[in-house]
Amino acid sequence: MTPQIDTSDPQELKSLVRGTVHLPGGDGYDEARQVWNGMIDRRPAAIVCAAGVADVIATVQFASERGLPVAIRGGGHNVAGTAVGNGSIVIDLARLKSVQVDSAERRARAGGGVLWCEYDHETQAFGLASPGGAISTTGIAGLTLGGGYGYLSRRYGMACDNLVSADVVTASGELVTASADSNPDLFWALRGGGGNFGVVTAFEFQLHPVREPLGGMIVFPFELSKTVLQRFRDLSLEASDNLTLLAAVLPAPDGGKAVAVVLSDIGTEGEGERALQSFRELGSVLVDTVARMPYCALQQQVDVSYPKGQRHFWKSAFLKTLTDDIFDLMIETLSTSPSPRNLIMIEVYGGAVARVPTDATAFGHRDAMFNLSLLAISDDPAIDTEQTAWARDGWQKILPYSTGGAYVNYLSEGEDVHSAYSDARFQRLAAIKAQYDPANLFRFNQNIPPAKS
Repeated sequence: MTPQIDTSDPQELKSLVRGTVHLPGGDGYDEARQVWNGMIDRRPAAIVCAAGVADVIATVQFASERGLPVAIRGGGHNVAGTAVGNGSIVIDLARLKSVQVDSAERRARAGGGVLWCEYDHETQAFGLASPGGAISTTGIAGLTLGGGYGYLSRRYGMACDNLVSADVVTASGELVTASADSNPDLFWALRGGGGNFGVVTAFEFQLHPVREPLGGMIVFPFELSKTVLQRFRDLSLEASDNLTLLAAVLPAPDGGKAVAVVLSDIGTEGEGERALQSFRELGSVLVDTVARMPYCALQQQVDVSYPKGQRHFWKSAFLKTLTDDIFDLMIETLSTSPSPRNLIMIEVYGGAVARVPTDATAFGHRDAMFNLSLLAISDDPAIDTEQTAWARDGWQKILPYSTGGAYVNYLSEGEDVHSAYSDARFQRLAAIKAQYDPANLFRFNQNIPPAKS
């Protein structure tokens, strides 16, 4: 049973922090507990909107002394809704919005509540960027701590590969720095192990020059799905690190179904234009938005398709190869979709992601070339069960072709966290968890229980 906050405790909690404290029944509580995924409806014991690091330390100490579990909210965008937990003390980092750019050193330091659109806005003033998520309203915290794939990953690695250091409030209420030289075991765990190890109040990232990539989407009729996906596969395998392609079978602009490719080329050799022409030659193009655009526009181009409040259940599988059988399964599975908003997408890894040694970070899967994801999306709670079954059934059909691994950032509520890690990696993470959070205070996440002594 989850411990409950004593009736006398809320006033004490309020006295310990500068930020706002939301309590059940109070003004702003229901709004504060809402997250991006509309399927998540949880009731925390209290929500602390931290005004600074001191508030985070005080709240962690308060919760630890009372045996109250802590949930951590960065952007609140995780599909599993781990930013809130029933009976928990939520530490909301949304006010920690500072972004400081050192253009000479190509480094950026950002607060734990920063969203990628906010981070990009600040870094692009200097023509710089770090790999971030493809939906710009995602928080930098959760995405990075789970790995962090985006348009720049094939050239510059995952978000976690670009993490230089992190400030972390541990379960004991101590503020520590994690980097290659300071608490290196914690630093290893933070780069892919999720929010298990403490509250990250600040991130320091490596920056890279990125200005106006060639980007956009090209959409074809659903009947051309296999042909388009085959062309996508062939071009992906030939692509340099500068070119990133994503493909999906998805809802069409007219309400039916379609197949689409998203393109991003940050190079200067015309590779993106040649790839685009190869797709255009297939004919019957329904939509073509590919053009030179500001990096921030590239990052925000699909935001409108993923508004807050829709109901999401996802399943994903890493793949080393793409066969025609997989394309057939994608087409067949989308054809039986219970919701017109469901989609199946393929992200291309390789490049810089694959060149990082497999044991360098808690994020593994360096040998996977593709990540296939089934996204069940709707506005109708009456079909939640059917939607979940659709995603799981489709995933089961794909599983024989997969590496057996899953991306922790794409795990929905109730899914097996161990599937995101090899046995050895999971055991190492559990040992580090036991060192920094032996009582599992931070358990509302993709939880890795502390190893037993």
